[in-house]
Amino acid sequence: MQALPLSSYLTVFFTAMLPIWELKGAIPTGVMGLGMPLWTAFILAYLGSCIPSIFIIFFIEKVIKWLAKSKIKFFNKVANWILGKVDKHHDKIEKYGYLGIFVFVAIPLPGTGVWTGSLLAAMMGLQPKKVIPIVFIGNLIAGIAMVGITMLGGHMLDLDLSAV
Repeated sequence: MQALPLSSYLTVFFTAMLPIWELKGAIPTGVMGLGMPLWTAFILAYLGSCIPSIFIIFFIEKVIKWLAKSKIKFFNKVANWILGKVDKHHDKIEKYGYLGIFVFVAIPLPGTGVWTGSLLAAMMGLQPKKVIPIVFIGNLIAGIAMVGITMLGGHMLDLDLSAV
């Protein structure tokens, strides 16, 4: 196996930071798109996807309030869209608190994950000291699930995963 360029590693790391994409998209991108070893893609995607949660948990509420007060219609629409997402999941998550955040982050489905889970936690006023480790562990579970899904997909596509 030949060495990959640094840009491949950076691609996986930084695409994992993107909302919706997160590690759910970065792991298959690294393995199937860039030919990266599975566990390398997993580690880079996991680390990259954890970083936004810290900023979201500490700052998102202030940012949303600023956006909502903006005189620019686009910013108001963004703030209202975010608040709509929070309202949609709030009751389900609030019922279970920290456990609800964990499950929400751990299930690797579209619309779930670090970004939305961190947003919900911040808007619900959950304690950062408690919720950040919960988000990280939930993200780890989602990442392990994506490793399995990626391996299954690779076998179905007859990819050589011998370097896994």
